[in-house]
Amino acid sequence: MEFLVFSLAAILTLPVPVLLIFYMFARKFKRHKWKAIHQTANFTAPIFILSVHVLLLVIFEQNFFAFIMIFLLILLGLTLIAQYRKDRDVQLKRALKGFWRVSFLVFTLFYLGLTVYGLVDRLLG
Repeated sequence: MEFLVFSLAAILTLPVPVLLIFYMFARKFKRHKWKAIHQTANFTAPIFILSVHVLLLVIFEQNFFAFIMIFLLILLGLTLIAQYRKDRDVQLKRALKGFWRVSFLVFTLFYLGLTVYGLVDRLLG
């Protein structure tokens, strides 16, 4: 049980190395580079979402999980609206796939920005 907790803590603390390791394995087993990239994004999106939550807890000492969930719902709504405007027909599977990939990109950027902010805050404060 202790190993499981330690592993989960390591994954949430260091999602970028996990992303790189998973991409290397996906690239090895997938023939196409883009399929490996998409599979890596699908797998690591929840890791980055939870990592952002942990960083917000550590930096600001407050729980922002509800705000993250609301943000994800708004992002899903925007994805559905964009698909409706583009195609006039909403395909839920396609919308969810797009939402998940956009979530990966957004939360990866949030993670990197919060990491830089946290480091600067600790060094200057």
